[in-house]
Amino acid sequence: MEDDSEQTYVKLVSAEGTEIFLEKRIALQVDTMRAMLEGNFRESEESVIRFPDISDSALEKVVRYLHYKDRHANSTSRIPEFPIEPEEALELLVAASFLNC
Repeated sequence: MEDDSEQTYVKLVSAEGTEIFLEKRIALQVDTMRAMLEGNFRESEESVIRFPDISDSALEKVVRYLHYKDRHANSTSRIPEFPIEPEEALELLVAASFLNC
């Protein structure tokens, strides 16, 4: 049986079925993902989180943002702006609201 501490990645699956791997330590920084991974849910056993309402492009952008946020978490200098195109904004807002990130 595999120990949870050995599972360093979580598989995220978009609405279209695209799989994106995210470091578990980063996933645990997101309230919704942490609840799924630490609670009594299928996701905690499989380390797979399915997002049937989040598109490939939105999920990819969310993962990029999570890496950006993690990289700049302890920054003492000015943090560069995270680029979001106007046509992405609404879909990303919905995804961020669901994920609480």
